[in-house]
Formats: sequence, C-alpha cells, structure tokens
Amino acid sequence: MNALKLNARKAKEHKARGRTMRSGSRIALGAAALAAAATATLTPSAASAAPATATEGACTAWRIIQVDHNAAGVKYRECDRYSGLNTQTKAQLYIWDNRHDGKVAQVYTATGSNLNGRWYQSWDKYYAWGNESHHSPLVDTGWHKGHDVKVLLKAVRG
Repeated sequence: MNALKLNARKAKEHKARGRTMRSGSRIALGAAALAAAATATLTPSAASAAPATATEGACTAWRIIQVDHNAAGVKYRECDRYSGLNTQTKAQLYIWDNRHDGKVAQVYTATGSNLNGRWYQSWDKYYAWGNESHHSPLVDTGWHKGHDVKVLLKAVRG
C-alpha cells in the first residue's frame, strides 16, 4: 500500500515538474518574442507604414503609377484614421516628370467613399510637376471625409 502511494506521489511530482518545464519554456519563448518586438520597435524600417501618433492614421504601402513609358509618374500611398463612426482619408505622393517634351505630370486626387458600387466624393484637387531634374517634394493632401482615395495621372501640355 505504501509503495502504491509512493508511486502515485512520484507520478504527481513528475507531472508537476513537466508543467513547470513547459511553462518555463513558454516564459522563455515569450521573453524572446518580447525582446524581438522591442528590437523591431527600436529600429524602424524605411518601408514601415506604422503611424507615429494615434492621430496620424495607418497608411498603405507605396504604389507607383507611370504613363508614356515612365515619361511621368506618381508614387503615392493612402492613409486612414478613424474616430468613432467618422472616417478620414488622405494621400501622400511624389510626382515626377522624366521627359523634356513640353508636357508636365498632372495628378488628380479625390477622396470619398465607394458605397454599393457608387462613388460619393468629398474632396478633389489637381497637382502638377514639370521639373525633369528631380521629383516633387512630398505632397500631403490633408485629412478629408471618406474611406478611399482616387489618384489619376496624365502627361499634359504645360
């Protein structure tokens, strides 16, 4: 009878030790993941689109549109921020004109919402750039009501 109790006690100790080992390795893995996350936070990457502040919003990856075999182009991204039921969106873009052909790059931007297949526009503006030596400075459209940004590019006579 004592041997049976002793074996049962050893079995319980073994199970408890096994749990301690597993939870210890979970803690070690958790600490390693936390350290990796802290390192990633401390070393920002150039491609990161994470907001610096809560009011800045979240941005998509950069996208590029080109016309006439890269005679003109725009590199842009969309950013959104939410406050309750209110959604605001904006575009950030660089415009370039690579060809000395009398044309300039013209970008049309619009913000709004696409609901049930219908576009409801809240804001729009044209931007142009004709300097072939370098791209435009960063153009930030500012926050406007909506969920989506439209960006259209043309090379037009300037």
